[in-house]
Amino acid sequence: MMTRRLPLAATAALLLCGADLRAEGLQGKFSLAVQAGTDSEISGDILSGASGDLLGTPVTVDAKKYRNVYKPDLRVRVQAGYGVSAKSEVLVRGSYYKADASGIQVGTAGGHPLYAFIDPYKEWGVEAAWHLYLATDRRLKSYFGPVAGARFLDSILCTFTIPDAQTEIQNVPLHGAGTVAVFGLDLGFTFDLSKNVFVGVETGVRYQTNLPQPAQPPGIPIGQGGDRWSAPVTATFGARF
Repeated sequence: MMTRRLPLAATAALLLCGADLRAEGLQGKFSLAVQAGTDSEISGDILSGASGDLLGTPVTVDAKKYRNVYKPDLRVRVQAGYGVSAKSEVLVRGSYYKADASGIQVGTAGGHPLYAFIDPYKEWGVEAAWHLYLATDRRLKSYFGPVAGARFLDSILCTFTIPDAQTEIQNVPLHGAGTVAVFGLDLGFTFDLSKNVFVGVETGVRYQTNLPQPAQPPGIPIGQGGDRWSAPVTATFGARF
């Protein structure tokens, strides 16, 4: 009889310990993770439509959206987090993103097609986020939360060409280097590979404020605005301890 009670007691003890560990959740735990993915452009113009004299050449430039000009490229993030409650954590992250542009027709010049070759879009960023987990007692955990931060951008120059007239207008300042604010929402999930190691997928939405204006703007306002909405999609690999 005693031999039967021992396994039952051991099982009960393990279940109680397991319940305690699950109840502990995220509170007091640190996390480190790397993320890699890309941005999907939702809306926003990199070129604003305008007509006028561009360095001595009369032109008409059509508005062009980010997704018409830039190809999605790799976004990389490194983040650190700390559990402030059983189901929530605060995070800080740094990121780098670059997107290359392709030459496209952007308007006309004297009745001839006008093409633009725009510099790559490059940014370094920092963000702070708060993630609320819907459950922490499972290996698969879903979460959401607000994000805010800043992005530090390189200047963007543009070269216009008029092939029919064999004319090229080089290094036209489109946007200046500087800092923009970013706000958004994270949505994602993580899956525990072990007690400490996890993987995940994250998406969401970001709003980025207007791009800086160049120190010496061109003769026509082709770089006004520049704010954008995008949806980052990243894969996550990390550890908690």
